[in-house]
Amino acid sequence: MDNISLILHVSAAVLFIGPQVILFLAVVPATWLIEDQRLRRDVTMVVTQRFAKLSAVALVLLLVTGLYQFYSVVPTAISDDMMSYRFGTLFMTKMILFTIVVALVALHVVVGRSVGQLTEAVIAGEGEEFELDNARRRSFLLSALLMFVSFAVLAFGVMLGRGEFSYMAS
Repeated sequence: MDNISLILHVSAAVLFIGPQVILFLAVVPATWLIEDQRLRRDVTMVVTQRFAKLSAVALVLLLVTGLYQFYSVVPTAISDDMMSYRFGTLFMTKMILFTIVVALVALHVVVGRSVGQLTEAVIAGEGEEFELDNARRRSFLLSALLMFVSFAVLAFGVMLGRGEFSYMAS
């Protein structure tokens, strides 16, 4: 069961981070080429809604399998006194970063809705393009930050998984 949990955990990380990179480097910049605001909105909504569902499943799977890994795989001597080992600092940092990722995802949902509302206003002729462009820029920068923090969580996970490194006394 430990191997299955680890496989699911790593797969969930891939499903969460991989699409972030693709959206950031390819999909979103590709939408910049779409001049028709309605079409751009529709394309963006299809992609982001599918990504949101995938992300939600991945985050839940990461949480569940991560808890399993902590309680079933980490040696009791380490988990009972984790701050005496490098593991404690790594684990606490990873959990803080994971919490930041969840907060950034929630913030990105709010920003994304704002972009959607501004897009609707521009399409209806009631909004300003510069406001929409600024909101899109904020969303893009937030995506970059989210991707960076997600990679940091991944890096700490890799360090935690190397017992010869993480189980050393601090």
